[in-house]
Amino acid sequence: MTITTTLDPISLRDASRTNPDLRLREGNLEIYFESRENLDSYRNINIECPGLDLRHSLDNPTEDCGTDWN
Repeated sequence: MTITTTLDPISLRDASRTNPDLRLREGNLEIYFESRENLDSYRNINIECPGLDLRHSLDNPTEDCGTDWN
């Protein structure tokens, strides 16, 4: 099943009447864009990858994990 959205995620305007080449397919999602600039802007958005980007732990260790607080 493919999900198609004609709402440009950058301008939030309907892009159903734009050039069919201004679309991007990501897995089961097909996204239409109003302009080439919006498509390029979308492609340049940094995506956070938890395995790579979240290197610092926000864990609050307790005695149960072997940390001596005394």
